[in-house]
Amino acid sequence: MYSTKGIEAVATITELRSKTSELVEHAKSIERGILIQKNNEPYAVLISYDLYLELLGRQAEKKGQKKG
Repeated sequence: MYSTKGIEAVATITELRSKTSELVEHAKSIERGILIQKNNEPYAVLISYDLYLELLGRQAEKKGQKKG
């Protein structure tokens, strides 16, 4: 794992397979997600459940603003 601009950490699919519990705990403790790379390309982002709920709330707010 290493830090990069905009994302707090980066891990590979292989690291996700072998260090799932560690990565999940790390994602829970940081404010931004962990970028998961596959074949050196961005593939997914691992985020905490709290951040997920926050992002869903922001999305709902944006949809509400567009209607009003």
